[in-house]
Amino acid sequence: MLRLKHLFVILPLTASLGGCGPDDMLDGQSEEGPEPQPALETITQELPFNNWGVWRDGNPATPLGSTSDRVCFLTRIQGVFDSGYDSVHVFASGGSWYIGGSGLMKGATAGCAVRSSSTSISGEYAWTAGQQLPTNLGPTTGRVCFLTRVSGSFNSSADWVNVYQSGSSWFLFGDSLAGDGRARARCITESTYNGPYTWNQSMTYPTHMGTTSGRVCALTRMAGRFDSWSEVIRIYPDVGSWYLTGASAHSGVGARAHCF
Repeated sequence: MLRLKHLFVILPLTASLGGCGPDDMLDGQSEEGPEPQPALETITQELPFNNWGVWRDGNPATPLGSTSDRVCFLTRIQGVFDSGYDSVHVFASGGSWYIGGSGLMKGATAGCAVRSSSTSISGEYAWTAGQQLPTNLGPTTGRVCFLTRVSGSFNSSADWVNVYQSGSSWFLFGDSLAGDGRARARCITESTYNGPYTWNQSMTYPTHMGTTSGRVCALTRMAGRFDSWSEVIRIYPDVGSWYLTGASAHSGVGARAHCF
């Protein structure tokens, strides 16, 4: 079981996909080209919560800290996704994590957790609209996976991306009516995780995901029509518990998360 130490630091607002294998973005290497998946074994480790990082359109990517001592993941996605140019992304470059994106009327938040040297982090796996099969992210044993990038048109409840378990494997899949949807995901070694927790806009209350003690949470699904600042999905802590919630002025908006 992980043990969290809450250190909430709000950073200032400064700040394509293809193939089915993981794309390396650690330590300044290019987004292009595959990275061999590191050996991932079952490990129980401490991942204290480190910080939040916020990005909004019009600003450069927000730095989140060194890749050597933390792992970062999406915890809030908000705004307009109306073309293949619209995106939010947690990525690594030059030895640092960042959160950024592209397009107008858009914002996102990343959470980071301090990691030990024994925590293995995969490269980014990619899904792109038109794939007939989900992207296989590898075995579920000793590993948890989560979204790191979402892009494309989300114009109806039929548009979605999802990181999920089936059988003994993790998968990344989705659907895009406009044909321009894309997503990326990473996996880390962690033997204890919970979920998926689900929220959709028909719910009148947030989804309770359990105690913050020993656990962090990351988004694993985004769905629905994102057509204004009113559309948002997010994870947040309150009075010792994690919650998953959102809002929408349109249709079909929903989210899922895993905690680990």
